[in-house]
Amino acid sequence: MKNKIIFGATFIVVYGIQAAHAAMLGALEIIMLLVTGLVFFGFFGGIFMLIYFLIKKNRNISSNAAPNTVAINFAPPLAYQNPTIEERIDKKEVVKGNPRIALPQQNEIRYVGIEEIIRCEADNNYTNFFFRDGGQLLISKSLKEYSDLLKPHGFVRAHQSHLVNPKFVKSWLKEDGGTLLMDSGDKIPVSKPNREMVKEVLGK
Repeated sequence: MKNKIIFGATFIVVYGIQAAHAAMLGALEIIMLLVTGLVFFGFFGGIFMLIYFLIKKNRNISSNAAPNTVAINFAPPLAYQNPTIEERIDKKEVVKGNPRIALPQQNEIRYVGIEEIIRCEADNNYTNFFFRDGGQLLISKSLKEYSDLLKPHGFVRAHQSHLVNPKFVKSWLKEDGGTLLMDSGDKIPVSKPNREMVKEVLGK
């Protein structure tokens, strides 16, 4: 690039001098002609150099630019992977492998293993839970809600007011048309509409 500029400037000077001699111009006219030629060459030469450097700079930027990439995450949102405890309680979700239910009380939520429940008894709009360790727990929800939740785990509705775990049924007493004697010693009446179903669950 520098060689081209020097060659161009020399060409203008030499050409200007030869033209001046041919036209028989004086020293002042020769100087003015040279200055005009240099200004003309410098103006257009500057524009050419500016365009050249801009093109070169754009090429460098294009070669160094990183290719456009798009990251795609196919995993579902965490909110759908890990429901909160509150959502599990609202849906009455039972944890698989270690089945438990949530029993809400005024000051706490008790998590109880289903295998620990002997039976449930209705008390108006409340449900009384009886456990294998002898403990009891009164919950302010109807027996129907827990009946729907526990039936898939083998519990059977022996009576309108009683839901029992067949694993803790000791025997069937033929008194009063049918009564279940539990391992705890409790006697649970069996209503007439439910007798055949209870017998079938117990294996007759």
